[in-house]
Amino acid sequence: MKKLIVLVITLLVGILSIFGMTFEELYEQNLEKSSSYMQAELNLRSAQLEMNKIDNFFVPYLGISVDTIETTIDPSGTGITVGGLVFDFKEEEEGYIKSYVISLDVNFLEVWGAKVGASFPFTLNTDEWTIDTPQATEIAISLSRDLTIIDRAERLKTESSYYDALSRYYMAQTNELITTIEDIFTRHYNEEMIQTYQDEIEILNQQYNLSTDEDEKEGLEKQILTAQKNLETLRASNAPLEYFEYTDDLYLQTKDTVERIINENQNYPTNVEERLDLKSLQLQEEASEIESNFWFIPYLPFNTISVSMNPFFEEGENLIDNLSISVGFQLAILDKGERKLASDTMKTNVSALTYDESIIETENAIRNLETTRKTLNYDVKIKQIDLENAMEDYDRNKELNDQGYITKEELKLSEISLRRAQLASEKVENDILTNELRIMQQYYVDIWGDIN
Repeated sequence: MKKLIVLVITLLVGILSIFGMTFEELYEQNLEKSSSYMQAELNLRSAQLEMNKIDNFFVPYLGISVDTIETTIDPSGTGITVGGLVFDFKEEEEGYIKSYVISLDVNFLEVWGAKVGASFPFTLNTDEWTIDTPQATEIAISLSRDLTIIDRAERLKTESSYYDALSRYYMAQTNELITTIEDIFTRHYNEEMIQTYQDEIEILNQQYNLSTDEDEKEGLEKQILTAQKNLETLRASNAPLEYFEYTDDLYLQTKDTVERIINENQNYPTNVEERLDLKSLQLQEEASEIESNFWFIPYLPFNTISVSMNPFFEEGENLIDNLSISVGFQLAILDKGERKLASDTMKTNVSALTYDESIIETENAIRNLETTRKTLNYDVKIKQIDLENAMEDYDRNKELNDQGYITKEELKLSEISLRRAQLASEKVENDILTNELRIMQQYYVDIWGDIN
């Protein structure tokens, strides 16, 4: 019967491990809960739309607008014209509304940065439910241009915004990836250490209850209290990590994934200037240099130019007869310094300073991670020595137990010390793996295959 129960339990554990959460599922779950990742993704999509506007020759926009509504003459003999949509229908015999029309405009915009539109005001007459096509004189093609925009600088700033958004997206994504890995590694260490302290407390309590020597009992009590303190500390540290279902299979799968990522990216470029965020700042710096040559633009009174033309010429007409040009004029006679501030902003190349500061900040971050790599390699050797000593102590105590010189409980305590030494060594190895991922992140290595 006992063997049957063990078999059933083993099968259940096996089934649960098969259907347990995988690393990729946990990572995707954490991404969905990350506000920084979601915001970075939305910002990237917005930046991609702006890039499409400057990369594509023709970006169509289709708009429909309601123009006017006409009514009939009311009983007093006055003509009525109402703007907008009217939903207050009245009976025809009242004489207020006989019919109304809706004027529709269709516009196409954005060709090489200039706004180009075509107006076709079709008329819908609801009295007779007919559609009147526009007169030739009512059709117009228009072009408008903002004179305060410097094309080359705007393009550079748009590209800069795109690379900045892509950089933030990459960082948000990889931060979540590495944090998920660290959570699993830490959860594994905590779970195993908690078990060792539970086993230690149980053995120490047994020794305490069997002991008759007061000094020995006092020493055992102190060991029990220390073990309980460490156990509570570990439980408190583990509590925030209990948001996911932990299994040994999840841990092993995660470790295999990390080792595979590192092995597949052994020879990645280490030129910090190729980082996406620094590339963004370089483009911003170029745009600022161009804008500094146009510091006088905020003082210009002319801000827009618009050209409108009817493409259908009547007999005797030419292009000039059907062409109209308008220039937007806005001159601030007196302001509170807004124009001077705008001009000074264009003349001041803050982007160059930002780029230099970012280079230093990046190099310091990489230097700190490389220092951590060196210290962890020292820790590996130290923990390996501790592990070898713990193994020797356990082997010696096993022989002493076989010869009857020490108790079974003392041998178990030695086994617990060996297990802790193994966990400490394993923890340092895992820290090395996650630190390597952090270094790769600084060079924007595609460690998960989802960077644009």
